Amino acid sequence: MKTKKKKYFFYRSYLDDGERVLSVAHRHLLILKIASAKTILFGVLVPLFGYLLFPQLILVFLAWWFIGAIGLFYHFVDWYFDVWLLTNFGVVDIERNGFLDVTSTRMEYHMIEGISFTIKGWLPTIFGYGDITIDKMGAKTSVVLMDAANPKKLERQVLRYQEKYVYEKSVRDHHQLKDMLSEMIAYHVNGDKVNTSNPSDDE
Repeated sequence: MKTKKKKYFFYRSYLDDGERVLSVAHRHLLILKIASAKTILFGVLVPLFGYLLFPQLILVFLAWWFIGAIGLFYHFVDWYFDVWLLTNFGVVDIERNGFLDVTSTRMEYHMIEGISFTIKGWLPTIFGYGDITIDKMGAKTSVVLMDAANPKKLERQVLRYQEKYVYEKSVRDHHQLKDMLSEMIAYHVNGDKVNTSNPSDDE
């Protein structure tokens, strides 16, 4: 449990009280590699070769590397926080565009109307990634995870968590209803006992 808490530490601000992360669905790692390829080329390799040719300009190339490192960090943060959090309550969709632009959408399991995925193109087909969508019940609202890794497996995972949540919720509701009925019956029984123990004014 401690390992999981450490693993999902940076997502805890998106959770409600009593909520815990069961699994995290990322975009495919290939997307991160493609997005950062240009930065690696021009932000790391080019200044490296430049330093080998002109070592006297080391300060220039160090600054260049630093900018390249920031670019790589940006791509990683964008990938790491563009996720679905599958929790014990529902699905939390996080979309990050840059360091300061974050959008979070919550979809509780009992409000999920449907889930579907699309794998389109030769690259997604070969590497097994695609777009997956969850529709909200009674509203024209959806959450989408673009380029999700193994969307078919993710779909089954969401449905499994949903089934477990709905079952546990029905059990909790049943127990709550049972307790309410017990309290009502006990109240009426005690009320009848009070009435029978006190004679009426007419007598």
